Amino acid sequence: MTDLERWAAVTGCQQAIHGFYLALDGGDFDAVAACMAERGVWHRQGRALQGPAEVRQALADRPAGRTTAHLVQNLVIDVEAPDRACARYMTLVYRVDAPAAPTGPVPLPPPLSITFYRERLSRAADGRWLVEEKRGQRRFGN
Repeated sequence: MTDLERWAAVTGCQQAIHGFYLALDGGDFDAVAACMAERGVWHRQGRALQGPAEVRQALADRPAGRTTAHLVQNLVIDVEAPDRACARYMTLVYRVDAPAAPTGPVPLPPPLSITFYRERLSRAADGRWLVEEKRGQRRFGN
């Protein structure tokens, strides 16, 4: 790989990770599911969600009044091959559960958690980077 190809892969992976959380926090669960490889696995809340359909279904069960913000920090991408990479990063998470979907800003609570993630990504035929496996370990939380 050339330096340019490596940096393009790093940038593509960073965009995929940030896009995942932007869609999640925005409630666009179809877009979150589209970030998953067909056989990708997201280890979430004690379950292994496999593929876009399972991810979409699990997120559909979220409370309607839930507002989240996942702030991605310390993101490091290790490119292993032109179509494979691993990411390590932390998320600082804020969450508010209201009785109904909010129409404006919600109160700012203390942080819910800081979680360390390891993620494997692969490049699809169309050039997009997709989640092959996402696994988190909570470091701080209530």
